[in-house]
Amino acid sequence: MKKSLYLIPVVVAFVTPSLVIFCLAVFVGGIPPLTALGDIARRQFASGDNLFLVAVIGFIPFAVLIALLRVAAGRLAPRRVYALLIGGLIGILGLMVFAHVKIWYPMYGPGHMSSTAVIGFFFIPFYCIPTMFIGAVLGWAVSFAGFFRSARKADG
Repeated sequence: MKKSLYLIPVVVAFVTPSLVIFCLAVFVGGIPPLTALGDIARRQFASGDNLFLVAVIGFIPFAVLIALLRVAAGRLAPRRVYALLIGGLIGILGLMVFAHVKIWYPMYGPGHMSSTAVIGFFFIPFYCIPTMFIGAVLGWAVSFAGFFRSARKADG
């Protein structure tokens, strides 16, 4: 398997929190894109914000996905492993993006941000592990249909 297969979840894990904040700042808060990028860059290691720490904590389900891919790479055809990757990423991001938007939205839109909302950043990764497994299983199941038919013949 290509090493880039394992790099994809790492990049997605560390980009997701900042990308959610960027989209909220620009599309909800009406902040100009360059100003939003500067604000996010400043907050990466800032005390109180530390978006990098949020990304590190959020990496947990992606690390589980990488472990799953390593095991699957020795047992499944490459196309099936990529299907696991895509399904797992969709499973993680489906819940993670939703949860991050729920926490960050009041900062950029109407509403009041709860002082305890940041505790959610600790729980989100653990809630994303089951959704990652569900997405990976669905990705694996989809790999047996349509586009993947040539892979099925190669698998035997």
